[in-house]
Amino acid sequence: MRRENSDVKTAFVSEAGSLLDNRDYFAYTELDDMACYVLADGLDEDQQQRSAELAAKIILENFMEKPTMSKWRIRRWLKEAHETLKFESRRMRLKASLLVVVTDYTKYVCASSGNTRLHHLRNGRLLLKSNDQSLAQIMADRGKLAPDRVYHHEESSNLMQYLGMPEGFGMSFVRKTRMVDGDVLLLSSAGLWKGLDLTEILDSLSEAKGPEEFTDTLEEVLLSKQSYYYDNYTAAAVYMNKVYQDDPKKKWRIIRRILIAALVFFVLGGGVLWATYRNIEKKAEAAANLVEYQQTGDQYTQQGDYSKALKSYSQARNAAIKIKDRLHKITLTDKMKIAQALVDGDGHLKNQEYDKAIISYQLAQKQAENYPIFSEADIQKKLDQTKSFAAVNETVKDADLKFQSGEYSAAKKLYEQASKEAIQASYTDAQKDVATKLNDTQAKLDDIQQQTQELRAEKQEKRGDKALDAGNYDLAVDAYGDAQGIYQDIDKLEKVLAMERKISKVEAEQDKLAEEAKSAADAASAASAQAAAAAAMNNSMPAAAAGTNAAGTAANSPDTTASGTSGTAAGTGSGTQYGLTDSRIAR
Repeated sequence: MRRENSDVKTAFVSEAGSLLDNRDYFAYTELDDMACYVLADGLDEDQQQRSAELAAKIILENFMEKPTMSKWRIRRWLKEAHETLKFESRRMRLKASLLVVVTDYTKYVCASSGNTRLHHLRNGRLLLKSNDQSLAQIMADRGKLAPDRVYHHEESSNLMQYLGMPEGFGMSFVRKTRMVDGDVLLLSSAGLWKGLDLTEILDSLSEAKGPEEFTDTLEEVLLSKQSYYYDNYTAAAVYMNKVYQDDPKKKWRIIRRILIAALVFFVLGGGVLWATYRNIEKKAEAAANLVEYQQTGDQYTQQGDYSKALKSYSQARNAAIKIKDRLHKITLTDKMKIAQALVDGDGHLKNQEYDKAIISYQLAQKQAENYPIFSEADIQKKLDQTKSFAAVNETVKDADLKFQSGEYSAAKKLYEQASKEAIQASYTDAQKDVATKLNDTQAKLDDIQQQTQELRAEKQEKRGDKALDAGNYDLAVDAYGDAQGIYQDIDKLEKVLAMERKISKVEAEQDKLAEEAKSAADAASAASAQAAAAAAMNNSMPAAAAGTNAAGTAANSPDTTASGTSGTAAGTGSGTQYGLTDSRIAR
C-alpha cells in the first residue's frame, strides 16, 4: 500500500478574480497505489456547459477505471477529452487548457495542453516546469525570447494548442521524474502564474509551512499587486513530505517476470494470436451491435415508445463499454437518462402522481435540449397534459371537500367545472369518475329538495287542519290545495289522495252548512210572508170584526189564525175574498 507508506498533503485555492464566474476546475483522487491531479482552465464563455469541469472529469474517470502512468494511455485520455469538447460544442466552441499529473508516490508523469503549468520545486529551487503551447513559449524554445519573459509576454495567451480546437490538438509531456522527500508540485492556471514571477513563487514557498499556507500566500502576493483586472486563478500545491521507497529487489523480480512472460509468449504464441483474433472479432461484433441498437433506439424514440427505446439504448451502451468507446458511452448514457425520465413520467402519470410526473418530464425536457432525436413538442405535450390532469385532480379534490361538508350546490359547480376541464384535457378516467360524483351530488340535492317540499306540504296540511278546526273552511280548502300541489310535484300520490279526501270533507261540510242556511232562510221568509198577509187582512176588516180577528190572532198560533180567518170569511163574502188572498200569499 504505497499511500500508507508515504506522506502526501494537498491544498488548493481557486477564485473568479474580477469575473463573476470561475471557469477554472481542479480535482484529484489519491488511491492506494497511485494518485491523479487535474487542473483545467475554461477558455470559452458558454453558460450551460463547463468545458474545464467536463474535460477534467473525463480524465479522472479514465484514471479511476484503470490507473496507469502510461504515456500512451494518458495521451488517449486527453484525446478523448478533446473529442468530447468538440462533440458538445453545439451552441459555441468549448475550449480548455488542461494539466494532468499522475504519480505512484515515488515518481510522476505530467501531460498538458494549453497554458496551465506545473512547477516542480525542490529545496527552495525550481527543478523543472512544464511547457505550455502558447506562441510566447514557442518563441522561447526557438531562442527568440528569453525564458523568464514568457511569463508576462503578450503572446502568452495566444495558444497554438488546446482541448476543443477545430483540428487535431497537441500536448507536451514531462517525462517520468523521480521525487524525493520534501518535493513540492505546484499546479497553476494562467490567471495565477502570469501575475507572479519565479522569485515570488519561491519566496512564498520559503515562508509557508504547508500546502495551505503556500497557496494562500501565493494568492495574497497576487492580489497585493492591486491590478485593475484579475482573470480566474487557481493554485494547487502537492507536498510530498515522504515518498514511497521502492524495494531494491523489485527491479530484478520485474525482469524475471518479463523473461517468463516472453517465454510463455513464444510457447503459446499461437494461442495468443488466436485469442487476439477472437478479441478483435468480438469487438467488431460489439461495434456492429452498438450501431444497430442505437439506430433501433432512435427509431423507437421517434415513434414515442420510450420504454423500448430505453432498452435499445442500454444494449447499445453495453456494446460501447465492451469496445471501450467512451464517446458513444457518454452519448448513450445521456439518451438513457432522457428515455428513463420519460418512462418514469408516464408511470407517475398513470399512478396519478402528477407532481412527480411533472418533475420527470421537466428533467427530460432539459436533458433533451442537446438531442434533437427527442421531440420537444412531444415532451411539452406530455408536460402540458400532466399539468391539465393535475388541475382537474385539484378541482375534484376541492369538490370532494365541499361534498363531504354538505355544500352540495358548491360541490356540483366544481364537479361541472372539473368535467369540462377533463373533456378539454381528454382525461377519460376523470370524466367517468366526475360523472359518477356529479350524479351522486345531484341525487343528494334532489333528496334535499324533496324533503324540503315535504316539509312545506306538511306545513300547509297542518295549516288546513287548524283552519278546519276553527271553522274557516275557505282557508282550509286553500291550504289543502297548496299541500296537494306540492305532494303532486314530488310524486307523493298517497298524500295527494289524502288531501283530496280532506278537501272533499271540507266541501261536504260547506254544502251541509249551505243547505242549513238555505232552509233557515226559507223558513224565515215564509214566516215573514204570513205576518205580512195577516197584517194586510186586519187592515181591511170592519172594526168589530177587526177586533175579533185581532183577538183571535193574538190568542192562537199561525194555524189557528188561519182557521179564524177562514171562519170569519164564512160569515161574509168579503171575508172569503181576503181568505183566498191570504192563502196565496202563504203558499
